[in-house]
Amino acid sequence: MNAVTADPAAFPPAALTVLDVIRSRRTVDIGLLKPDAVPREVTEAILEAGTWAPNHGRTEPWRFTVFTGAGRARLAEVFAQAYAAGTAPDRGDESALEAQRARAWRAPLWISLELHMPEKPKMPEWEEQAALACAAQNMWLAATAFGLVGKWVSGPVMVSPVAAQALGAPKLLGLLVLGYPAAERHAATRAPLADKVTWVE
Repeated sequence: MNAVTADPAAFPPAALTVLDVIRSRRTVDIGLLKPDAVPREVTEAILEAGTWAPNHGRTEPWRFTVFTGAGRARLAEVFAQAYAAGTAPDRGDESALEAQRARAWRAPLWISLELHMPEKPKMPEWEEQAALACAAQNMWLAATAFGLVGKWVSGPVMVSPVAAQALGAPKLLGLLVLGYPAAERHAATRAPLADKVTWVE
């Protein structure tokens, strides 16, 4: 069956739900999140979704550190340390470091995306990174189903080796930042599927 021309009414309800969640996922800037805390049980469900991502060889190369509530004070210091160790011209400026610390308090929930590989890897690193990216997407979609929005941040501070070391991680691919939206989700579009797909039938 050609999914482009199929009648959605013929799809199972579960399929429609999954497709709707995928289409409703949004990247939302940190400043557009409510300060409301995300319940522990919701966060755990999101993390559990991440662990069901596909991973070649069942290596499960992901680890997560969750920062919420007062725990964000530690993340604030990680950001400051990573920035101070970087190359920004103002890296020694205390006001710049304080701005980095303040960033951690702008969202209620931060989840680090840590890549952990054994000393003798079974799989190439790119496959393990892809597995971690799949875990991040699973978590993002689960968060969407719970009414959360956010973004995957991967700037220099978020992937800094200094930040990784502070978290006890060999490598960081960034952090997933989540919260409840302070405003209605904006509409989004994608280019037509026909522009990106070649059918060989």
